[in-house]
Amino acid sequence: MGIVKVLVFGSGAVGIGLSSFLLQVGHRVHLVGNEKTVLALRKNGLQRQGIFGSASFLPNQFTASSNLAETGRETFDFFLVCTKSFDTENSARQLKEESTLIHQKSPIILCQNGWGNAEIFTQFFPDSQIFNARVITGFIRPEPHRVDITVHAQPIHIGSLFHTDSTPLLDLANALNQGGIPSIVTNDIGKDLWEKMFYNCSLNALGAVLQVPYGHLYENENSRIIMEQIIEEAFQVMKGLGHTSHWHSAREYLNYFYNQLLPSTYEHESSMLQDIRIGNKTEIDSLNGVIVREGEKLSVDVFCNTILRRQILFLQNKFSV
Repeated sequence: MGIVKVLVFGSGAVGIGLSSFLLQVGHRVHLVGNEKTVLALRKNGLQRQGIFGSASFLPNQFTASSNLAETGRETFDFFLVCTKSFDTENSARQLKEESTLIHQKSPIILCQNGWGNAEIFTQFFPDSQIFNARVITGFIRPEPHRVDITVHAQPIHIGSLFHTDSTPLLDLANALNQGGIPSIVTNDIGKDLWEKMFYNCSLNALGAVLQVPYGHLYENENSRIIMEQIIEEAFQVMKGLGHTSHWHSAREYLNYFYNQLLPSTYEHESSMLQDIRIGNKTEIDSLNGVIVREGEKLSVDVFCNTILRRQILFLQNKFSV
């Protein structure tokens, strides 16, 4: 495998974090982000700290811009979409209307939380071009140009929800692997995304409401009961939508969740809590909000997810004023 060229659309914690692994082994990376982030990257370079070790890249080792036009006619092998899920439609529209991407057929990989992002992108691009990545890694951005990686639960999984041949993704997975973060191509990305939905719906919002790390939610019986009901509701909605997971029941998943996933992210603080603290919009409507919206259509009881969503919306509105 030679050098791969990757455009990273969205230069938040995930975008900068994934870029660092590609840069680690000399791959070509162009980041698109807001003006403040781009200026910081151009001035200070890109820095990573945390459980995968420290890495630092000079401004001349990558390029960054606040708009897609600056990429000119350059072609890329892969496009990583790392924007927040509430910005998915706007991201797809920008990529189609403000860049030469529409003339390129390279894979677009959505590295986002939540469910439904791929369906939005297929309104703008062929479904054969759209892929998803399941990332269960804790990225925190203490400064615009720096990312800290606090936890890592499982390898990155990349694949298609539309039964497209995923062989072209092997070069990206290999590049990330070479850079130091385990990554694989899979034919079960739908199941993987629902696994992350169960994980995020039970931990992300509840951790934000109670303002505690994930492990503390497990230690207390009261929060544990709430988590289990959230997962049960999400599982019933998933089944009602005609999807499947790696587990036959919510109880099976919980056994895996408590024994495999939660221990490796025990001290991690919710990204939703981080957003609320700084007055940012949260991704609640792409997580628990999906369960509420689809559950109501299916006449599935989604009481816990409904209450949790309303609590997050209250906190989001309170701290954004």
